[in-house]
Amino acid sequence: MTLSRTLSAIAMTGAAALLLAACSGAEAPPPADRDFGTPKVGEVAPGVLDGVTLTYAGPGGIFQEGQDEAIWQPFAKESGATMQMDAFDSGKLKAMVDGGNVSWDLVDTSQVDSARGCGTLYEKIDRSLIDTSEIPEGTITDECMIPNVMYGFVIAYNTEAFGDNPPKSAADFFDTEKFPGKRTVPQTTYVDPQNLEFPLLADGVDMDNLKPEHIDQAIAKYDSLGDDMIAWSTGAQAQQQLESGEAVMGYVWSGRGYGAAEAGAPIAPVWDEWLVAIDSTAIPKGVKDPEASHAAINYFLGAKQQAGMTELNSMSPVNVNADPQVDDTLAEWLASTRFDTGHVPDFDFWVENYDAMAKAWATWVTGA
Repeated sequence: MTLSRTLSAIAMTGAAALLLAACSGAEAPPPADRDFGTPKVGEVAPGVLDGVTLTYAGPGGIFQEGQDEAIWQPFAKESGATMQMDAFDSGKLKAMVDGGNVSWDLVDTSQVDSARGCGTLYEKIDRSLIDTSEIPEGTITDECMIPNVMYGFVIAYNTEAFGDNPPKSAADFFDTEKFPGKRTVPQTTYVDPQNLEFPLLADGVDMDNLKPEHIDQAIAKYDSLGDDMIAWSTGAQAQQQLESGEAVMGYVWSGRGYGAAEAGAPIAPVWDEWLVAIDSTAIPKGVKDPEASHAAINYFLGAKQQAGMTELNSMSPVNVNADPQVDDTLAEWLASTRFDTGHVPDFDFWVENYDAMAKAWATWVTGA
């Protein structure tokens, strides 16, 4: 999965941007007499949003195309709304909110971003307007988010390199004597908490008792790989390194490991120790029609919609009853079927210590 949210605009068409601009002017307030009914996950009152235009800003590419086809266009047909796609950019969102001219109605962002911006960049979700009964327990991490998709930060390894003795843990990833060969690790321009919790798991740190000094410890653990460490800055790069054999092992997004396996590379995942990752669906602060945004999220969460999305873009669903029909290769890489065994990061800690985390990570990545 491509998570570089500030670069995702390249995946969107100029036509969509022009359409957005044309529709971003002042609009009449939404009707007060609409009847959305009691929310039931995956459903929307027929025609309740006739004449309404909603814009979803996401990461672009096949990820967003799959959501549009499986979810947003069926939602438009049932609700009467017109759905537009745009590319999410946190700087653009802040400018919209600060300027009081918010043209997005829903966004896909990170859990850290929705938590840090809750109440300032994002509206608090009205839980009475969304049926969350089929969302996996523990996946709602702040007052301004609803789960969007699930994926994993996992070890992906070359089955031909290790045969009957594959790595099984975070500690194995860092054991270059027992498991020799190059490892690829994330060095993205932004930092996810999962990037730092993984090496701490390898060190046996009590993950329920994180401290600020663990930030430097995590980075030092990566450095301990020495010449056996190579880096990836984009998901596509990580996938290529695995496919080519440049790396015999990588700590990567599950979607990119799947991409390498689907391309025919002998790559398999390690699910014994993996880090859960969930994108946030959020509503921008000052949105023009909050009820419509909530209704869209409620529909988005339906089991049928989520399954259809997975079949189109390979991302794991966030509805416990979703049953996507996928081949054996994708089934091996779906995080949602292994959620109970995954480690959920301590987002309260990372939000509180975000500045220290971001500074240390940027210094390491740039070598400054």
